[in-house]
Amino acid sequence: MGVGALLVALYALAGFVLAPKMLRTAVIENCQKFLNLTPSVGQIRFNPFKFQLEVTGFSLPAAGEKLLGFDRLFVDFELASLWHRAFTFKNIDLVAPYVNALVSPDGSMNIMQLKPKLPPQKPKSSEKAEPLPAIEVASLSVSKGWVSYKDRSRPTEFSTRLSPINFALMNFTTGVEGGRFTFSASSKLGERLEWHGHLAVQPLESDGEISITGLHAHTLWEYLEDRLAFVINSGNIDVKAKYRVSLKDKLDLKVDLSNLAVTEFGLKPNGSNVDWLKIPALTLSGGALDLQKRAAHVDSLLISGLQLSVWLEPDGSFNLLKLASSPALAAVPAPVLAPAPAPAARPEERPWQVALEVFDLRDARITAEDRTRNPAAKLLLAPLSLQIKGASLDLLQPLTINLSARINNSGELAADGELIPQPLAANMHVKLGQLDLTMAQPYLAPLTSMTLLSGRLSADTKIRYGTSKPLVTVSGNVSVESLHTIDNALRKDFVNWDRVDLMGLNYTHGPDRLDIEKIVARKPYARVIIEPDASLNVKKVLDGPNARPANTTAPATTTAPATATTANSMPIAIKKIVVQSGQANFADMSVKPNFATGIQKLEGTVLGLSSQIASRAKVDLHGSVDAFSPVSITGEVNVLSTKLYIDMAMSFRNMELTTFNPYSGKFAGYNISKGKLTTEFHYKVAGRKLDAQHHIVIDQLEFGAKTASKDAVSLPIKLAVALLKDRNGVIDLDLPQISGTLDDPKFRLGPFIWQVFVKLLIKAVTAPFALIGSLFGGGPDMQFVDFPAGVATLDAAATDKLKAVTKALIGRPQLKIELPIAVDPQLDRPALVDAKFKMQLQEQSDSAASFDQLEPAKKLGLLTQMYSKIVGSEPKFPEAVVALKSKPELLAAKDDFLASELHARMAITDEELKSLATQRATAIQQALLTDTQVDPARVFLVVSDKVKNQGGQVRLELALK
Repeated sequence: MGVGALLVALYALAGFVLAPKMLRTAVIENCQKFLNLTPSVGQIRFNPFKFQLEVTGFSLPAAGEKLLGFDRLFVDFELASLWHRAFTFKNIDLVAPYVNALVSPDGSMNIMQLKPKLPPQKPKSSEKAEPLPAIEVASLSVSKGWVSYKDRSRPTEFSTRLSPINFALMNFTTGVEGGRFTFSASSKLGERLEWHGHLAVQPLESDGEISITGLHAHTLWEYLEDRLAFVINSGNIDVKAKYRVSLKDKLDLKVDLSNLAVTEFGLKPNGSNVDWLKIPALTLSGGALDLQKRAAHVDSLLISGLQLSVWLEPDGSFNLLKLASSPALAAVPAPVLAPAPAPAARPEERPWQVALEVFDLRDARITAEDRTRNPAAKLLLAPLSLQIKGASLDLLQPLTINLSARINNSGELAADGELIPQPLAANMHVKLGQLDLTMAQPYLAPLTSMTLLSGRLSADTKIRYGTSKPLVTVSGNVSVESLHTIDNALRKDFVNWDRVDLMGLNYTHGPDRLDIEKIVARKPYARVIIEPDASLNVKKVLDGPNARPANTTAPATTTAPATATTANSMPIAIKKIVVQSGQANFADMSVKPNFATGIQKLEGTVLGLSSQIASRAKVDLHGSVDAFSPVSITGEVNVLSTKLYIDMAMSFRNMELTTFNPYSGKFAGYNISKGKLTTEFHYKVAGRKLDAQHHIVIDQLEFGAKTASKDAVSLPIKLAVALLKDRNGVIDLDLPQISGTLDDPKFRLGPFIWQVFVKLLIKAVTAPFALIGSLFGGGPDMQFVDFPAGVATLDAAATDKLKAVTKALIGRPQLKIELPIAVDPQLDRPALVDAKFKMQLQEQSDSAASFDQLEPAKKLGLLTQMYSKIVGSEPKFPEAVVALKSKPELLAAKDDFLASELHARMAITDEELKSLATQRATAIQQALLTDTQVDPARVFLVVSDKVKNQGGQVRLELALK
């Protein structure tokens, strides 16, 4: 018994005293030998009877800091290990273990010092590795542990700490049974990790559940911040998942992600105070990963309340791309790498299968700006909801899409349908409601010189895109309401309308074609202006502020003429256009004062508009000018084809002529004080050539003040009007046909019509009698009255001609006529002398017969008697006369001599000539006034020297005033 007691005492002494010392020495020596580190060890207790070991205050310092350690380690070893044939531990407790992990500025990690410095080992044989020794642990617990991590290799030091860390392993064995475990860890920010499940090491496999609660997104960002161009300043992440992993043959991992939630996530670029991305709530549920099957699946991904700000910078760069840049990598030049060896051939792997059943974006708010425009174009989509079903890596599978959004707080967008990613194909139903078009103004500003003040777009369309022809199909209805644009230069309305509906729209691309069943324009309005430089405002407005000035010579280019076979011309067909309550204003600023008029209440239709060359659209429009003047526009047109065709009849009735004072003042030289205009135009354009016919009826035209126009013709314009007016004050004209080309920049129809009208007036005043002769008969020489020399009586021809003049005067009551008091002395004086000579001979003759009928002997006696009476002596005949032997010749010669001498001695006074002139004018006057309706006040006798020898007769010329 004494020996036994001694042995027990010695055993106790060895266990309680020597064993702790030997263990301390072994720990210190081995650490120094294999780690070059000297540990600090507190108390070591060993109970040789219970096989319990307790170590306290252990730490392993490195570089002046504690690398790792623990407060207490307790191991309770079971003697049952002897018959269990396994190392059996009843309990292993580790209290307050810790690790201080540090990455030095050079990138080295302090915990790498824990790698043992073992001597070289002989290569292992190809035999299988020996199995792990049998170990059983009833309970293993780690409590109050913590891990500290610092990384000083980064520009900004990163540090974090997990505390407390607790771990428990129950009923663990190195056999296939393994054991159950739990693990938990927290951070100073309240982030928590819970992990529990089963663990086996032969083979190595585990299954269990992991839960991460309250993980701060900022924590993850802090570690990567020097490599990122953005800041994650907020956001909490919760994860809950089940897993199963095995390394029996090869890595086999299965994960069931029951829930992943991100809340209050915020992201902004470095240096910014405003988040570019905010996600109040993101939830992923029903996730699954199977590494063996290379498959991943998510039941739903829901994002609620997303807020995103995107824009294009003035240089065209996209702001979100700045978030992808890495400032740390950008500062480091890319290393020059040697060509990598070709990878070894791998057996063909099954492609990954990834599927997301439902993606839901709800109540999102997206703000977008295009800062390449000035001012910037802005777009707000809020609230925006998007649902995508059936997303996967199999790009051949269709996606079901449902989108709804409010645009700029007014418009509504809705879209639903299917989309196939590859090859891209889509079949969508898209609806737009009340989209505010003013958002497009920043894009219109550099392209046009107009401002879009209002306008709302609505549409209900179906859109199909695919690989088969046609590639794109758009069908449906489109409408634009309350469109209001202004001309920037004038700050006045340009093109407006109350509503335009495009019904039955069908557009295809590849091949291109546009068909529209019906267009209804309600209260359309347009302002068309000819500018002072003769350019058209429509062209200026649409050309934009940067257009080449009209007088700038553009570089010469060779342009092929448009033909019916022009490449890429898109067929267009519009079955019906309806205009309701249309209005238009026209102004011509190229004349002074400016000309302006308007068309109101324009109603009607255009049927069958098409781009086919042979097509003809029927036009039937009706309206009024200045509210009380009806307008009719009818005919056929083809304005969509490459070959322009117009055959239009336009009728304007009861138009106030005072409206046309700018043209009248410029071209006629007088303003109009009164008058109405009714006109019928017929325009025909074939190709680019214009032919126009005009029938004009002017009622009660009266001119007012004369203008100082340099372009006015110098002619008696009022006479022309009097010539054209009938007795009712109406001018009824068929103007000559007007021809021109639309390619001539100087050809403008309004001024051209006035110029044709003025030419007609010139013709009227320069040949007034030809005009009234054509109207009332009388022939082309109606203004001329012929008298025999020395005679004041009218012959039958003159009388008939004056009857025609009388008729014209009655038909043109505003005309006045001037009758010339005139003679031709060269014709009338000799005729009057002869008449006076014969009269005196007749007075001396006792015969009733005329002088020319008397016998020669009796003539000689009368002539001799008259000669003696006038001269006072007997006549003396020339020797040539006296020498004549033939009595008849002698008598005739003496008669001629005496008649010639007597004619020479007879005188016709000026008074006698004036009397003859007056008698002639009076004869004409009586012919015009006797038993006629001509007012005598309109007939004037005017002294004139305008006479003409017309075949021996005196021709007088009448004048109209």
